[in-house]
Amino acid sequence: MKYPSDSSFIKTLSHGDKNNLLDFRYSKIDTSITNFQNYFPRNTNGHLGMPSAPLYIDYKPKALGFNMLTAPYQNDVISADDVQYYQTKGPYASLTGIAGSKQEQAFKMVFSNTFKNKLNITLGFNRYGGLGFYTKQQSFTNNFYTTSNYISANKRVGYFAHVLYNKVKHQENGGIADDSLFLLDVSVNKILLPVNLQDSKRELRTTSFEINPWLRINKIEDSSTVISHFMDYQFNYSGSYTKYSDTRSGANDFFNAFYLDTVSTKDSTHWRTISNALNYTVKLNTINAKLRLGAKNEINQVYQYLDSTFVNNSVNAGFFLSKNKYSGFAKTSYIFSGPNANDYSLELSNSYSQSIAQVPFVFTLKASVEKRHPDFIHNTWLTNHYAWNNNFSPTDKLQSVFSISTLDDRFDMGVVYQSISNLIYFNELSVPEQTPVSIQNLGAFIHKDILLFKHLGINARYNYQSSSYQAIVSVPNHIVNGALYYQGNLFKRALQLQVGFNAQYYSEFYGYAYNPSVNQYYLQTKEPVGDYPFIDFFLNARIKPVRIFVKIDHVTQGFLGSNYSLTPGYLQNDRAFKFGINWLFFD
Repeated sequence: MKYPSDSSFIKTLSHGDKNNLLDFRYSKIDTSITNFQNYFPRNTNGHLGMPSAPLYIDYKPKALGFNMLTAPYQNDVISADDVQYYQTKGPYASLTGIAGSKQEQAFKMVFSNTFKNKLNITLGFNRYGGLGFYTKQQSFTNNFYTTSNYISANKRVGYFAHVLYNKVKHQENGGIADDSLFLLDVSVNKILLPVNLQDSKRELRTTSFEINPWLRINKIEDSSTVISHFMDYQFNYSGSYTKYSDTRSGANDFFNAFYLDTVSTKDSTHWRTISNALNYTVKLNTINAKLRLGAKNEINQVYQYLDSTFVNNSVNAGFFLSKNKYSGFAKTSYIFSGPNANDYSLELSNSYSQSIAQVPFVFTLKASVEKRHPDFIHNTWLTNHYAWNNNFSPTDKLQSVFSISTLDDRFDMGVVYQSISNLIYFNELSVPEQTPVSIQNLGAFIHKDILLFKHLGINARYNYQSSSYQAIVSVPNHIVNGALYYQGNLFKRALQLQVGFNAQYYSEFYGYAYNPSVNQYYLQTKEPVGDYPFIDFFLNARIKPVRIFVKIDHVTQGFLGSNYSLTPGYLQNDRAFKFGINWLFFD
């Protein structure tokens, strides 16, 4: 089997970076086994494919326009910005299979090939699910995307395109109804613990398609060309569907209100967006800079008992520069007509590379300011158990991040700052509320991966977080992630091996409670969670293109206390055995 050592075999470009006019970058073939065993982020509801509450204060700007809602599946859906375009020197495939306790199974695939150095086609697919450790916790997730990009031989015309599909389907048990059995005996079979809901299910589906052809207006571009002119057109369609059903909602007292049916619940919401955008770009070749001007029309349709249509029109501009060791941009968008009129965003990004003591570092400074109308769910909602009609003010948000990192990703540190006015959240009654005060959030992080005495590995990350309004922005103040392991090479360096322990710790905080009907997290101040170390044992190995891990998840379960919950009523998994393999193909 061919196993290339060519560092330029693969070049990648994310959809988000493409929209920021960045170029393809060489992507190192991922053969590292460090952290290979941590194949999914921790889910606060305790099982992959389930909703999960945010645990970190992050820098996350997003595009302007109509937004229906933000479903709490950030661990389990692929967003458009996550989609990757590829350019390869030959066929490339990565296959990953994982199996674990309680019928946990996962399969991940990426395949890419470039034909005649012009046309690339890439396929990505994830499929995973499991029963979970508790009654009515089964989940099933499908992610699929395909991307394509083309550039002509004279580099005058080309296109980007992608299709993206997500399906998340799981049972909703409403959390543990009585934890007295568990508190008396932490080793009790969790299937014996009663849950609040017996026949509730949630499903979310999202589909999107985008085609982005471009044309260089000037016929010739060579070393003597000072200015080049480009036009590009973006067409995007996205459709989403969410459904909550409970055939026995009238037979339990979990929900207090019934607006449509007192016997059973079947709530569904559809929404879709069609957008057209036209952009003109001037490329200043002598300084490798680009100036972009554009306009966008967006049509949004919502179907939830009553149908609604929203049309927004916006303009945008941006300046992008990449020269020597510096790369950065400044861009802005403004909605001048429609229900989101007068929303705006301004984003700045700066990145500078510099070697210190022969170690290459990257210094990054990003900042964004925005005014945004509330999501549809915050102002208008009608389902069997919840209904409201609000008139909230737009939210103002300023956020920034400064970070320092090494090119090998073995060290990074930084600070995140946010200032938010008119923040909308779900209160203790699971209904939206807007705070009249300005909230400031701060997050700081540091990470270091070192190898001592050629064999003793330490991988440590620490996050500190605080908020001026902790009762609303409720995240742990301290998060520690670390691994201590032995690393060695056997059989004439043919086998690379890591054996050790991994730990995660979240300080005590009032974790958000989860509402299955609304599919959102809401505030609660009655039950603290956290203050519990999750410790795993792992063995990672690599033989050329094959990587393997064996893991005992939560190996200390039953020895370090019983409060291993990050969402009230939802415990993390018990001790579990897991195994995974990844195989790379280049022919």
